[in-house]
Amino acid sequence: MRYTILAFLVGILALAPAAQGQEAPASSLKGKFLVADPAMPDPRFANTVIYMIAHSDDGAMGIVINRPGAKRPVTELLRALGLDLREGQGAGVELQLFWGGPVQLERVLLVHSDDFKTESTLVVAPGIALSPPREALAAIAEGRGPKHTILAAGYAGWSPGQLERELEMKGWAVIGGDAELLFGADHAEKWERAWRSRTQDL
Repeated sequence: MRYTILAFLVGILALAPAAQGQEAPASSLKGKFLVADPAMPDPRFANTVIYMIAHSDDGAMGIVINRPGAKRPVTELLRALGLDLREGQGAGVELQLFWGGPVQLERVLLVHSDDFKTESTLVVAPGIALSPPREALAAIAEGRGPKHTILAAGYAGWSPGQLERELEMKGWAVIGGDAELLFGADHAEKWERAWRSRTQDL
């Protein structure tokens, strides 16, 4: 499987203010879920559910939402991003870090509920947004961040036309976006729930 480069995401965030209010093409899977077929040949994606952040003629990208890792103090995450905190700021606040996919594992993406927005925030779908981690994590440390978050290390990406070929080969099912599925804590059950809810066999 080949993947798009991180510049694709950087471009998305850079264009976020201009993109607000624009509808994704009808064929776009942005804001939907990919659910791995039980016979998925790539073991990295076996029983995964992927939330799609972007999908266009230029390629596609999303994050795996049901592979949680360890919890990390938000202060540790911010220091890793080069931010200094005031004494006591963010103390006791932890976030779950997910394996978002095999591309750019040293990078983190933060998908969250849209009760938090900055000028750089991209609204992915109703109720769901994507913000630069530095801004969102700083807000979380200050107690004014989003209520719901998915913090992912790495992402899954597809070059132009690649995802379409995988769909034709029935590697994935597609289901509608659902904030409850995205932010829910029952990670071990997400794939089964998503697979049962599919409405079309792709």
